[in-house]
Amino acid sequence: MYKKIQSIFRDNRLFTFLVIFRWAALIPALLSLNSDARQGAFDPLAVLVVAALANTLISIFNRPLNQLVIEYPLALGIDLLFSAGLLVVSGGTQSSYYLYALSPLLAGAFFFQVRGALLGALVFTLLYLASSYVGTRALPLEDSATLFTQISGIWLIPLLFAYSSRLLKDINRAREELSNARDELAQKHEKLEDAHRQLEIIHDLAMILQAAPDLISVQERVLGAVTTDLGFSKAVVGLVDPALQELGGWLVYPAQESFPSVKPLALDPQNGRLFQALLTRDSFRTDHDALVQQQELNDWLTQNPWRVIPLYLREHPVGVLLVDESNGLTAGQESTLMTVANQAALALGTTILCIDRARRLAVETERNRIARDIHDTVAQSLFGIVYSLDACINMLPVQAEEVKKELIDLRSLASGAHDEVRRSIFDLWPSPLTIELFMADLTSYVSSCCRPRSFSIVFNNSGNFDLLPAGLRRTIYRMAQEALANSARHSGANSARLCLNVAQDQVYLDISDQGCGFDLATALSRASSREHFGLRGIQERARAMGGECEIISQPGAGTRILIQLPNNGHKQHA
Repeated sequence: MYKKIQSIFRDNRLFTFLVIFRWAALIPALLSLNSDARQGAFDPLAVLVVAALANTLISIFNRPLNQLVIEYPLALGIDLLFSAGLLVVSGGTQSSYYLYALSPLLAGAFFFQVRGALLGALVFTLLYLASSYVGTRALPLEDSATLFTQISGIWLIPLLFAYSSRLLKDINRAREELSNARDELAQKHEKLEDAHRQLEIIHDLAMILQAAPDLISVQERVLGAVTTDLGFSKAVVGLVDPALQELGGWLVYPAQESFPSVKPLALDPQNGRLFQALLTRDSFRTDHDALVQQQELNDWLTQNPWRVIPLYLREHPVGVLLVDESNGLTAGQESTLMTVANQAALALGTTILCIDRARRLAVETERNRIARDIHDTVAQSLFGIVYSLDACINMLPVQAEEVKKELIDLRSLASGAHDEVRRSIFDLWPSPLTIELFMADLTSYVSSCCRPRSFSIVFNNSGNFDLLPAGLRRTIYRMAQEALANSARHSGANSARLCLNVAQDQVYLDISDQGCGFDLATALSRASSREHFGLRGIQERARAMGGECEIISQPGAGTRILIQLPNNGHKQHA
């Protein structure tokens, strides 16, 4: 409270006003020096000199006296006694120092508002009556109007100044609250500006990263955001390979020729403090201490102080970000840096996981392709060989010539199986597949699958098959091969129909027979999936090409396979 009062006096110069009032209150006493009437027992000039000396001391030592009154309110009583004494020696109610005597009352009103005004007026009223009695040896009851007027002034004037002081105090408090609110708003505005800046950086970083074509581009744009947008002089980022669990792929921005090229190291705490921080997710500041076991990289890093920030995407380590702290790091910069680091971890982690997922998917896709090709070629050929060898065993020794002929055909079939293995390994097609080769190879292949029983294929084709992409022609061949082989082995029919229609945007393949049929749900169920892998392989090939495959069959009602593939001209690999 006292500090606020002191602040009021300092800011509004109220105490200066009180000093000026004390000096101005001496003017009536100065003018009365030429008066012939002597109002007191003492020399008027001497009294004036004493009052002037008191004003001089108050003017010179106003700050210490101000502090004294604030800390010890009773010290104001000294001024009240001094003022009452002036009235005693200068004529009591007839004294020209009446206004001067009001100075301590005004000070009490300014310092302590209404309470000070009332208490000061009460005390000074008693002192005033006492001084009037001492100065005139009797109470001036004969001049009751003057006495009442002066006593009223003793009460009213301080109360008026107390009320004004209270208003000034309220105004000052409101101004101080407004000043605090302004400062608080300024701080919030600064925080909002920082948050807005962070959002802009994150938005720009997110937009840039969406257009990044590869992982190195993502690294460069993350480092560019840290250096260019946040104002750091240098930054380094290293990435984690999730498949090998190694930290490497170091990149510095701006690019520097002195930055060493080092091999990735395993995520092992023994490889340095930087690896320890990455595994424990601890951010720290370096102080030219050892960071990694690789001497060249460590020598380069220890040239500058760094802020090391591990980058994580959920529980997966993504990499580590090092920011040059040579110019220091404020709290606002640190907050913004951590926000950008989190966004960078999200961008880098998403890219790394996508690359790793794509790599795994490519391996799985290639594994499935090889499995389908082996099933559609080698397995089918081997099945035909086994089937024919069983027939040869049954014909021996009665039909030796027939067995010899079958063995010759089996040698040819085994040679074809050997070629198919090579094709699956090297993913090569021996020659361009034309519609003529398409029909001839299918006829030869199906005949070898159902030997010695004969099986014919009725072909019906339209459109230009030879203009289709090579990969699409090969996929159509494999699907027809599997469907016809199943028909020849399991349907019990002697023939099947194949209709191929090459349209402008679509390719339609329709294979049907009038055989025994089967229950589709049972055939495709998990329990029998190994025996009917070929049907699932046809469906998977169709989906891989962006097409559709519908299998229609019932026991005793034959089988029909409808396939629709897009003809978009792209060389797809199924």
